[in-house]
Order: sequence, then structure tokens, then C-alpha cells
Amino acid sequence: MIDELIEQCLTSWREVGLTERPRVRWFPRRVISNLTSFDQLFERTDGDDIDAVMFADERRNSPLHNLRDAIGGLQLPIIDVKGRAGDFADVHFDIMGPRSWVETARCILRFRQGRERLAPQYRETVEADLQLLAHAFVSGRSIAGMRYPLAPAAVCYPGFFSAEKTIPVAESLVKRGYLKKSFFDRVHECRSCNSRRLNVREECPSCRSADLQETALIHHFHCATLLPEQDFRQDTVLICPKCLRQLRNYGKDYDRPGHVHRCNNCTATTSEPEIGFICMDCNVKMDADSAKRIDLFSYSITDAGADFLQTSDNSLVSGLPASLIQRLNRLRSEANVSPALAEISYRAKNSIIALKGETIFNQLRALFLENLHNHLAGVGSVHLGSNADYVLIDYQKSETADDIAALLLRCENILSDRLDASLRFLANPAQISSEHI
Repeated sequence: MIDELIEQCLTSWREVGLTERPRVRWFPRRVISNLTSFDQLFERTDGDDIDAVMFADERRNSPLHNLRDAIGGLQLPIIDVKGRAGDFADVHFDIMGPRSWVETARCILRFRQGRERLAPQYRETVEADLQLLAHAFVSGRSIAGMRYPLAPAAVCYPGFFSAEKTIPVAESLVKRGYLKKSFFDRVHECRSCNSRRLNVREECPSCRSADLQETALIHHFHCATLLPEQDFRQDTVLICPKCLRQLRNYGKDYDRPGHVHRCNNCTATTSEPEIGFICMDCNVKMDADSAKRIDLFSYSITDAGADFLQTSDNSLVSGLPASLIQRLNRLRSEANVSPALAEISYRAKNSIIALKGETIFNQLRALFLENLHNHLAGVGSVHLGSNADYVLIDYQKSETADDIAALLLRCENILSDRLDASLRFLANPAQISSEHI
């Protein structure tokens, strides 16, 4: 029966265009069951020229959020043969499931065709940003966030590197215009260990205990006493603690206008408990204002990113923002244009981040660039990069460098902290535009 299934599988592969056995390597090892059948369907190799990675981990509780960190090979599909990888694999193969045969073949072909569309220098790249971008292009998958409580980051990106590796690289590609991001979720982070596995709880404003008990308020009409029910309760009857009268008739002697929270630790009462957090990893307690708020995003490749990966010679401009590359492309068709291209870096970046945090630095940087953009309206453009920014002046004269340097100072004058922006002119942008894009 197995031989018949193997022949049927090979036939279905040929029908969808997979005419030869896929070349694969196993991770972390080859499966024991049905080994002969797998060897007849897939050609095992330890070389680099392969079509897919076969995932056969039998450990049911091992984490999957960093699977790509261990496997590598971002431009290769992961074929799950044990059924536990789920979204972390690109396709599931089951020798007993004809539908999985076709899905596996189509997945292999999709990745193969995607790699063929890449410019040659990006097919074997080892640079993290280019690997991530190329994999998003080849796989056709967005870099979609998923909640994952097994990892301290509480988020993962199935099919890609772990969140710790993916997020900073993806953010740099967003700044260059090669990825676009969409809001996924907001989480809170421990101020001590940076874990996002926090227990959210209501706490007493006085002693910060979570031992709160919700109780009804009783309003005694006769003496206007308004206290929690526990203060009135004596065995099975209600006695007013102020005037010592017994409350007999609801609606006539008393009513219940609402509820409060009573702390069993310090006996304080409150109608609005505070929100607090306790870290599940290091046991540190913090209030809502102390926990750092983190916004998480999903990412998808832009048209500029796809075009970049399919352009054969991007060697001199691979670090430039997509908006700048597009502008340089347009310069080729414009006559009598002699532009100046300069890179802006911020020498005070590290000191500002150390003293006030990255958020403050990014706010200062955004305001600085807004000022610069307004001053250059009509004669130049500003382009946001990952580690540096760029200004493209649509005219060139002998005092261009001095003019721009003076302009940078004027744009910094209104900031609360100086960025100490510095200017460096790059290669002739007209040459980059005509020869390297």
C-alpha cells in the first residue's frame, strides 16, 4: 500500500509541475517511521542546493517561536512532517493525505519561483535585513505577529526569525520604505527584566494589595450612613453602626446604591481600584505608570521593497531609503538637473537615548526633519533612513554645503536638546541614478 501511495504522490507532483524529487535536509534529524517512503519521495542532502527543510521534531513541548533562528535558510520552505509546527512551518506533509501532497509541491514551486525572481546577489545574502526582506518576497507571507506566551517577548512572527531578531530589522526596513507596518497589539513590559508576561490585577490604592473583595454599599435613610455591608452585618441581621437601629425593610429603611471594593489587608475601601502588574518571570510588582507600554506591529513588503529585490545592481544604494531611490530614478529623465545628496547623522544620539530614552530621541529627530522639510520645500527633499537621514537638493552651487550646514543649525535651534546633526556629502547622485539603479 505504501508503494502505491508513493507512486500516486509522485504522479500528483508531476501534474502540478514538480518533475523531480525535492532536495531536502532534515531538522533536527530524520524521522524513523516511514523512513523508506520519505527517502523515495525526497532526496536527502547536506549541501546548500536544496529545495526545503524537513522539520521532524518529536518534542511536543519545545518552543517554536525561534525555529527559524535554529534552521536558518530563510528563503527555503519548512515542511512539517509531524504535524506540530502549525503556522511556524510553510506546509504540512502527510504521506497518508493526498491533499498535503499537492500543497507541498505547490509550496516548493512557489519558493523556487520566488528565488528565481530575486536579483542574484540576494539569493544567498547573509545580511539580516536583506534576508528578512527576501524571505517575505519569496514566501509571499506577511511578517504577521502572533501572541505567544511561551516567550518573554509574548509575540512571535511564524515563518520568520524570533521577535527579538525580527522587530529591529523590520523597523529599519520600514524607515527605508521597503516594509509597511500595521498595528497588531499593545503590551506592557516589566521594568526589571523586560518580560511582557505580566499578571494584570486590581489593587488597593492604599497598600497595593490585590486582596480585594467587592461588597455592596448600604445607605441607611434614618441617619444617612453610607458604608459597606460588612459594617452593618451582625450575624443574620443588619444593624446600623452609627445609630444602632436594625434595618428591616429594603426601600423603606435602607437601599443599596452601589458597590465598593474593600481591602482585606488594610480594610480601606475604594470605588476605583488601581491597576497593577506583577511580572510572572521575576516577581517584580509595579503600577500601571511604571510598566513600559510597547506597541507591536505586523509588517508586509511594499512595491518599493519588491522592486529593490529584483534590481540587479543596488550595490551602492542598498542602504538608501526607497523614497530616495525613487527620486533618484526620476532625476534620470530631468534635463539640466545637478543635485546634491547629503547624509545626516546625529552625534548626540547615544547620549540622548542614554539620558532620556529612544522615544525622546525619535521625537526630536522627527521635529528636526519636519523643520528641514519645510525649509527645503520646492528646492529639495528629506528622506528618512534607518541609521541616518538624507537630504537631496535639486540645485547645486559652490556654497551648497555651507547653506545646508547653516540650515541644519537653524532647524536644531527650536529643539529642547541638540541632536548635533552632521552632514556628509555622498557620491554624485546623478551617477548613482543613471549607473546603479
